[in-house]
Amino acid sequence: MGKIQGKEKLAEFFGAMIGDGWIQTNEKCLFLTGNPIEDKEYYDNKITPLVNELITPVKPKNFPYWKVYGIGIYKKEIIKELLNQGLSKGKKVEIVSIPSWIIHSNNDIKRAFIRGIFDTDGCIFMQKDYTKYANKFNTTHHTKSRIRITSISKKLIKEISFLLNSLNFRHTVRGREGGFRHNRNNSSSYFIEINSIQDIHRFFKEIKPNNPKHITKYLIWKKFGFCPPKTTISQRKDILKNAFSPYSLY
Repeated sequence: MGKIQGKEKLAEFFGAMIGDGWIQTNEKCLFLTGNPIEDKEYYDNKITPLVNELITPVKPKNFPYWKVYGIGIYKKEIIKELLNQGLSKGKKVEIVSIPSWIIHSNNDIKRAFIRGIFDTDGCIFMQKDYTKYANKFNTTHHTKSRIRITSISKKLIKEISFLLNSLNFRHTVRGREGGFRHNRNNSSSYFIEINSIQDIHRFFKEIKPNNPKHITKYLIWKKFGFCPPKTTISQRKDILKNAFSPYSLY
């Protein structure tokens, strides 16, 4: 394997791991996985080549037991080196943290880390606009765009907020108290939200997300001024090719 090199690429991988990956406490296995349909292209075309180049050869696959799709690494010496560079193992909520070499790095490395965590654990979504000055179209179509990153780790959200502040992205940080709702016991959660149109465009221009799941939603919103909810990635690709009308979903 040799030394893991390429700090910018490593920062993106770390962001993805903190978002949707985990290392078993015995340090024998590392997994990075997502939705078998919505995230498949991302794992095939981005994560797999990145890991192949940076760390070790891997092949993406389905994990039927977890109903996810992604990669696994089973070499203890590689996992040990990644742990030495700042990844955490076990129950992430209790110990997850952005490595200091990323927090105190240059802007390219910070952007790469944010790209990794947004691609795996972030989302962009659109809402209807019910504000006082909204016109009829905005109240009937999902025109208000939001970028969000959510975690049950308050510390992690504070650290991501620090990185966004250093990159001059306006955002809000909020929390949601845990408790019994919808017939289940919910943990407290915290999230970062970017909601200004200018900063959303900046985010996609400067952070440059790689996951088509997010990119297709953004491009539809950019093209039509709205993006219907609950669409599949296949539908969104057809919309962008003008093979399917987003208006038909209303």
